[in-house]
Amino acid sequence: MVITTPPSLVVRVDAFEYGCCRQPPAVGETITGTLSAQPTTSDRSSLRVTGWDRGRDLVTVDGVVARWDSSRGNPIGQPVGICLSWHSDGVPGVDATATIASVSQIYLGTEQDAANGETLHLVERVEQFPEPLLTPAGVLQPGGAVLTLTDLVLVEPTREQVVDHLAALEVSRRTIHITAPPTYFGSIVPDRGNRITVDLDDPAAQIHNRPTDAGGLVTGITRQVSEAVPVGSNGMMVFRRAPAHTPTANITNHMFVVLVLDESTVRSSRVRGRMND
Repeated sequence: MVITTPPSLVVRVDAFEYGCCRQPPAVGETITGTLSAQPTTSDRSSLRVTGWDRGRDLVTVDGVVARWDSSRGNPIGQPVGICLSWHSDGVPGVDATATIASVSQIYLGTEQDAANGETLHLVERVEQFPEPLLTPAGVLQPGGAVLTLTDLVLVEPTREQVVDHLAALEVSRRTIHITAPPTYFGSIVPDRGNRITVDLDDPAAQIHNRPTDAGGLVTGITRQVSEAVPVGSNGMMVFRRAPAHTPTANITNHMFVVLVLDESTVRSSRVRGRMND
């Protein structure tokens, strides 16, 4: 959803953003990324949050909307700054397109106190790897950039996008990777999409991404069913699709199965665990 924006917006860009990817920001160029609100200190052009959409993890700051990490608590009353990033973590955010009106290189510290505050130097383009700044107070290290953006176009995520993302995270949380002897999975090799039951507490199995609240007998849907075939003498493995509906006793190597645990079975495991405490 495209939203109404103010005439200009000041954002911060971490040095790693342009240190590894893209050209460093320059005046007059078009820039894209996602906006987030980050806690900051009162001496760094901090802003105040005027609205908080808890359902979508969005806050309203200085007339724009930005993503807020709910693990940072209640944003109301916290001094924040707006940051621009083009490294996506997959979380639905506020997509921004804008023109760069001004660029400042950040140096950490001031000419009076190298340990506190910051110094902004107006430049046409940020250097990718700028040299430290020598001052009477000492050496100031570079620390990213401050940009003034105009011609803003912002698109915020819909509630449906956020719900879909949370659902995908939940599925990912319940997706485990199991390497085990073939008979661990039963007498017959399952096919992809089959529901199977396994024992998470069986020491014969190596299980990765196991939910902390899951244990014992659980059920789930297979996403991948493979035979783990050793290659060479250095411990390398290749995975080939295991022959479904054949006896597991005929498989000579361990099997590798990606299993999405049923939500109900994880919940039942959690209840059993509490009863055994």
